[in-house]
Amino acid sequence: IIALCEAAAYFAFDFMEDDGTFVAKVLAGGAEGELQKLLKMRFTKVANIKPPASRADSSEKFVVATGFKGNEA
Repeated sequence: IIALCEAAAYFAFDFMEDDGTFVAKVLAGGAEGELQKLLKMRFTKVANIKPPASRADSSEKFVVATGFKGNEA
């Protein structure tokens, strides 16, 4: 799943306008660290969000990246 999220991020880098937002649903397990590292290079803020409706024992969360810096970053 993380590889798919990374592919979506690279696609977004090519087509997203400055100050855009990227959201990906991930399952916690350690591999999402590389995705966050990638996003932190291109966005001003990257956060992990666990929806209130998500079960406490669920590993689902969302990586939300805001403030796309553009391809010059």
